[in-house]
Amino acid sequence: MLGDSAIPRDGASLSPAGNRSSDQKFLVKAFATSLIFIILYTAAALCCLRQWGSPHPWSRLDIFSGGFLAISLIWVYATMQFYRVIFRSREVLQEAVGTTYDSLMLFWIGVFGVAEISVYMDYGHWHFVRVLEQPVLQTIGLGIYLLSALWLIWTDRFLSRQFEGDLGNRKVLVDGPYAYVRHPRYAALIAARIAFALSMASILAWGFAIGWLWVNLERVRLEEAHLREVFGPEYDEYAARTGRFFPIPPRRSNGRTNRQPNRRLPMTSRERSPL
Repeated sequence: MLGDSAIPRDGASLSPAGNRSSDQKFLVKAFATSLIFIILYTAAALCCLRQWGSPHPWSRLDIFSGGFLAISLIWVYATMQFYRVIFRSREVLQEAVGTTYDSLMLFWIGVFGVAEISVYMDYGHWHFVRVLEQPVLQTIGLGIYLLSALWLIWTDRFLSRQFEGDLGNRKVLVDGPYAYVRHPRYAALIAARIAFALSMASILAWGFAIGWLWVNLERVRLEEAHLREVFGPEYDEYAARTGRFFPIPPRRSNGRTNRQPNRRLPMTSRERSPL
């Protein structure tokens, strides 16, 4: 959830002391931007849900909208724990966010983050397509969102290890979700947008979910091209035995599986996520 303006461009060379000072300012600015975005997003959502002038001002802060926001705060808390790892240097942060190969992702995070406030207005006031308000579907959506949040928290526990030490010594973590899929974080983000649309019963949210799907598919394309350029056949080998978003069954030959046990392979970037 870092704004595009929070990632300064690399510029003039500095002395080592100057580099350290520049990095500290950069990290403070980036972290502050993230925190402010989270606070403003939550405040705006609550304002949109409030029934101003009504004797029951919080009637639309129900189990679905309130539950979604509550799970989102848990998600944010877990993400902030990840930030504690990647906010240790400019180099680590930019590599983790992926701005080295995808300069537009942060822009889209900001655009969709602001646009999605309209979903809370739709749920609280507009009700463009009332037929979407089906408690069963909304409950399913809330359940999917909870599972997505837990999956993302699990993913980040492993992914954070890639940025704790020297960036040149990273290896892919074959334990956890990366043993099965190459992009477990993006899978969680896509599922979360579908859950958002179901829980909030909003046609606007469905439109944003389609947009998020396109953004994430483009991100995956750019990231995989980057990894193949850096690691060549090693990444190809890893990609051949794992699915992008869903596990793939092992290939069989003469009744035996051809899938080899997962080995640790190099990998560079963190899959970025919004709230």
